[in-house]
Amino acid sequence: MKILTAQQMQNVDRRATDRFAIPSLVLMENAAIAVVDAIFEHYPNCERASIFCGTGSNGGDGFAVARHLESRGVVPAVFTIGGRSKCSGDAATNLTICERLALPMYDVTDIDSLNGALVHAADADLIVDALFGTGLNRAPEGIYAEAIGSMNELGLPIVAVDVPSGANASSAEAFDPCIQAAVTVTFAAPKICHVFEPAAMFCGEVIVADISIPDAAIQDEGVTLALTTPADVRPHIAPRLASTHKGTYGHVGIVAGSAGKSGAAVMCARGAIRTGAGLVTVMTDPETAKLIHAASIESMTWSGGDIAEFLQKKSAALIGPGLPDTDRAYTWVRATVASIELPLVIDASALNAFAGRPSEINPTRRPRVITPHPGEMARLLGYSTEEITANRIETARKAARLCNCVVVLKGHQTLIADAEGHVNVNPTGNPGMASGGMGDVLGGMIAAFLARDIDPFDAACAAVYLHGFAGDLLKEEMGDTGLAAMDLAERIPMAIQRLRE
Repeated sequence: MKILTAQQMQNVDRRATDRFAIPSLVLMENAAIAVVDAIFEHYPNCERASIFCGTGSNGGDGFAVARHLESRGVVPAVFTIGGRSKCSGDAATNLTICERLALPMYDVTDIDSLNGALVHAADADLIVDALFGTGLNRAPEGIYAEAIGSMNELGLPIVAVDVPSGANASSAEAFDPCIQAAVTVTFAAPKICHVFEPAAMFCGEVIVADISIPDAAIQDEGVTLALTTPADVRPHIAPRLASTHKGTYGHVGIVAGSAGKSGAAVMCARGAIRTGAGLVTVMTDPETAKLIHAASIESMTWSGGDIAEFLQKKSAALIGPGLPDTDRAYTWVRATVASIELPLVIDASALNAFAGRPSEINPTRRPRVITPHPGEMARLLGYSTEEITANRIETARKAARLCNCVVVLKGHQTLIADAEGHVNVNPTGNPGMASGGMGDVLGGMIAAFLARDIDPFDAACAAVYLHGFAGDLLKEEMGDTGLAAMDLAERIPMAIQRLRE
């Protein structure tokens, strides 16, 4: 699902009306119906609603919402901030309908009229915010700012139309003041403010409603930022056919673990197994192999010294977790990575081996995924961690371009980027997953998808979403403290089943 800026959404709207001949009034009508449906879904006992409208298109949506609420038995009261005389176009059309229906309507043009309006508004069960839409590009002022502050102070649940008034659709930073919505109903696609904090915190639950804008109108905009959804993941976790066997699902080779770090290799193996790899084998030293074999009995171990021999008949590989962080080990890792032609996941110590050398990771553009956290990304690119976290999207894009591979920049709202500039934002996961080993499980999961010959970008997106979703199931069961990576791995099959449903 594409994530749009205000300008991109304006282009999409124009394309829908100009190219596809969908009247803007039809889009406004569909938007209003979507908002009313959301109100009845979330507040089925609502009897009275206060609708605060601006004088532009967002206000027009609000007028349409008012008459649809009235037709479904809710008593609406409409408050037009700035006065009804300023309305034009489609907004004026819906205003006229409301007036002819004799809906209760109030003009708010100054503090006195606002205070009078608030007396009536306070009797409602909820507020509909239709002051400003995606076109707002500066902080609300005057009576508009006063209205926003007063709406928040009423203490009623607020349903925002498209964006909370005061939000900048194209930014993660909201203006001040901004509506604090309980639910935001946006149209066709999420905007920047719906996805990224702190602006997203003003949106509450975000519903993306289909208002009949053709998908081609969005695709033609050439948007490179997207939100991963269950629909993106389901093709890669479809129910298995009866005729398949373990060979169908690939053999993952994992190069991981060392003295004192056998757990990293175990968690990689568990991630791959629970994601559905047909076979999993870990290459490590003989003593570490004993510990890995005891902790992950479904996987195999291999302690020969030749990497080429180890990778024979493997479908994909993962290298890095738990390897020694020494110059000697780094030299070996760089030579090994250069020799591997299989789809490959590079993580942890293997990433550290390329600190300051991103162009050496994949000069021949083989199918590869790297999975750095901000600290590893900082070492790889020669930046500070603060610089990485300050501009995550562009950092992920730059790293993907420099490394010639798919980049998974881990953290809250993990980003997946490819060398062509596409970035997907992952919405799943929770703070309880901030514990050691979670990234190792993820590395194994990505490798399991790669072993089935899935495109590296799609494999990374699916694995990251599934990983976070399994973490969310674990949080539901155990809370957000003390969650362990092995516990998450054991919830992967259930997460797959839930996503299929």
